[in-house]
Amino acid sequence: MTKRIKVLTGIIMLLLIVLLCRLYYIQIVCHEELERGARGQQIIQIQRQSDRGTIYDRNMVKLTDSCSDYYYLLKRENCTVALEKLMKRIEGETAGTKGEKYVVYRSAVFNKEVNDILVSQYGAYAFCSGSRYADEQTAVHLIGYLNNSDGTGVAGLEKMFESRLDVSSSILSMTGNGLGDPVRGIGISRTSDVQKLDPSALVTTVDAGLQAQVEKILREEQVSGAAVVLQAKTGQVLAMASTPVFNPNDVDSYLGSDGGELINKAVQGQYPPGSVFKIAVAAAALESGIVSPEDTFICDGSTTVNSVELICEEKPEGHGELNLEEALAQSCNCYFAQMGAKIGSETIIEMAERMGLGSAAIEGFPDEAEGNFPSRSERLYSGLSNLSIGQGSLLVTPVQIARMTNVIANGGIDRQVSVVMSRENEESEGSRVMTAATAGQVGNMMEKVMTEGTASSSRLHVQAAGKTGSAETVDGGEETVHGWFTGYFPADDPEYTVAVIAENGKTGSSSALPVFEEIVNYLY
Repeated sequence: MTKRIKVLTGIIMLLLIVLLCRLYYIQIVCHEELERGARGQQIIQIQRQSDRGTIYDRNMVKLTDSCSDYYYLLKRENCTVALEKLMKRIEGETAGTKGEKYVVYRSAVFNKEVNDILVSQYGAYAFCSGSRYADEQTAVHLIGYLNNSDGTGVAGLEKMFESRLDVSSSILSMTGNGLGDPVRGIGISRTSDVQKLDPSALVTTVDAGLQAQVEKILREEQVSGAAVVLQAKTGQVLAMASTPVFNPNDVDSYLGSDGGELINKAVQGQYPPGSVFKIAVAAAALESGIVSPEDTFICDGSTTVNSVELICEEKPEGHGELNLEEALAQSCNCYFAQMGAKIGSETIIEMAERMGLGSAAIEGFPDEAEGNFPSRSERLYSGLSNLSIGQGSLLVTPVQIARMTNVIANGGIDRQVSVVMSRENEESEGSRVMTAATAGQVGNMMEKVMTEGTASSSRLHVQAAGKTGSAETVDGGEETVHGWFTGYFPADDPEYTVAVIAENGKTGSSSALPVFEEIVNYLY
């Protein structure tokens, strides 16, 4: 009996020792780990957010982070047909699910009546959180958008300045009880899991008011294309609009679309320049000294260059004898084809390159197209006449045309196009690509376009200099014409340079010129 008691006592003592060791392990050794686990069970994650540096316009007006979204966390069992109808009143959409128990709705609209019903009758947990983009976001193509999965920049400035804008990532969460339900009264917490040093906002050259107005003009004129407005003396982009637009909060719905919504046509759209290229051809002729302003050619309605016949689209019956000023004003193809044959393709392309064509206009801007010049073999035959009038395989972007035009506005000096404010851009003297005399002569001719030429129908409050263009091309196997207009104003002391492309617009004077006219009249 005594032996049995001793054995039993020994077993009990051993068990007590094991228990004490286990308690020590749990309470001392695993304390921190278990504490973290407990806290984790009490945290209900609502949404992971990417915290990014704000993008501003040149006047420190927010282009991003200027709006709020409203969230409602509801038990799945309360998600009825009646709730769905209620959510439609505030345009609420499902933002995600939190396991099997909860559903999260998001809305950009706050309605107090609906909010009170959701809280009191459906037991919703309501909170507000900032949104990166507005549903009707301005400058969407310039700003770009984010990858939904990791919050990194995919396009535009978001991609170009990813390392600068990516400040941190955080989690929106609520504190839960032992049953995993949110505890009312504590509210929403924001936990940062990655924090980078020296977060920095981004100040652009854009004027938010002008940007919104240019977008409105394109929308009201029903133009599919792009418009670029530069501050003439600096080359800074004041507005860059591309249509159609997209909603950066719902990028996935545009993937695979053939509507071109995600394409920034101002920098990615490549088009034949048509007659706006005659600005560069005229500059090449004058700067080389091969042709003078007084030199004339005869337009009989058609001309033949390298055995290729070219028709004068502006006046099939012929303009007669013209000098360069008259030819540019009337956009005479026959004159420019004959002049192009005289000065040669190399002279034309050299000047075009100096004026910013054939290379990206904005240093470092993501996915910007460089355009295209016809090959040497192309230029030996029909390519020479086509090059002289801005047709054939010659391709440019709207921002390149704006840069080219700005060279004339600045008296022959090329200003690097910029989209972000910097002391370097503001103080840059640019580079001279032609004499002031050549630029002045071309500029005077562009004024005649507005008063006596193809743009004389315009009604402006200030004297401008410009050039129309109608670019023939093939789109989807069908022939079409894109309308161009490019110019600057005031003509005597340029402040703004504008380039407009209107896809399928037939002529520049009928489709692109009205956009230019409205921009001018808005600014003056």
